[in-house]
Amino acid sequence: MINKNNLTRFWLLLGLLFTALFFVACSSSGGTEPASGDEAMEDMDHDDMEEMDHEDGDDHAEAPNRVPNEGGAAITITSPEEGATFGTLDQVLVEVDVENFALGEDGNHWHVYVDGVSFGMVMGGNTDQALPGLEPGEHEVSVFLSIDTHEEYEDGDSVTIIVEE
Repeated sequence: MINKNNLTRFWLLLGLLFTALFFVACSSSGGTEPASGDEAMEDMDHDDMEEMDHEDGDDHAEAPNRVPNEGGAAITITSPEEGATFGTLDQVLVEVDVENFALGEDGNHWHVYVDGVSFGMVMGGNTDQALPGLEPGEHEVSVFLSIDTHEEYEDGDSVTIIVEE
């Protein structure tokens, strides 16, 4: 018989599995020479991304380089909804809708932030990202489209969620 505790554990484990798969995909380095003098996105691992997002080390407040959206490119958070409430063991899954931007083509991807701190990049055509381990409290979840040079489009989207104990 399925009870609430077993279902919660299932979603937590599923979230951890997806997160582990994301980090494995994010950290696979091709070992080839970087494209055009700069390290290409596909040759970067997650640690490299964190260094780019936080070049000043401990200063997490500085925004990455953002450029104007081109060609009507837009990203919208479709889930969770503004003000959604989660328990600490609940799966928080960010789902986005993208317009006029070909995810997975030419290095196009998107970034997700929690409270202004990078939570990672989402490669390929994926339109969702799990956010495991959020502490209790109010959190702002933000998303931005990013091109192959790791520059983000300045017009993203954000929602505020609440995690309760």
